[in-house]
Amino acid sequence: MNKTTKYSGTLALGFLLLAGAQGAMAGTPDAASDCVVCHNDNGISDEAEVPTIAGASDYFLENQLAVFGGEARPCEADYFEQESDVDAEDHCVIASNLSEDEQIEVAAYFAAKPFKPAQQEVDGELAAKGASIHEANCERCHSDGGSLALDDAGILAGQWKHYLIEQFEYYKADKRWQPEKMQPEMDLSDEEMKALAEFYAQEGLKRFN
Repeated sequence: MNKTTKYSGTLALGFLLLAGAQGAMAGTPDAASDCVVCHNDNGISDEAEVPTIAGASDYFLENQLAVFGGEARPCEADYFEQESDVDAEDHCVIASNLSEDEQIEVAAYFAAKPFKPAQQEVDGELAAKGASIHEANCERCHSDGGSLALDDAGILAGQWKHYLIEQFEYYKADKRWQPEKMQPEMDLSDEEMKALAEFYAQEGLKRFN
């Protein structure tokens, strides 16, 4: 290796290390200050009522902020009443107060974080029933067992079961916006919803651990 090549390689490595250090120093964007109270700095939820948003695509996260901003899904005001560290009344207020650039910044921040599945017990028998429901109703948009961020449909595998069941109920009751093609797919019984949630819990432990 000649001196020029060696110098170029050292310089390139220095830039990479500097970029990594700057990324670490950058920290959580101010626009996400309310988000991290419940979703944590790493986007990994430790509460059954709160989804993990780390690792979801930035497109999906931007879309959900827009949906909240338009009050096209429940704003979860009851949950916010329990969180004294958040000044906003609910999700919809937080989202509507963000500018478009801030929504993009927040989405990019959490999308860059690695996903980690919720550690929870799984009913294997019920999960097997859920697998059949997923294959028939959900796999077309939530491929690989709902584990791919590239689907731009959120990561379902590894989410908290409690949160998933609540969202299934919102969809069925038409309380959360959804594409028309999803409406018949979400006409599930309570038992089917539980089975589907068990399946995604199981898939998360299989695919991300």
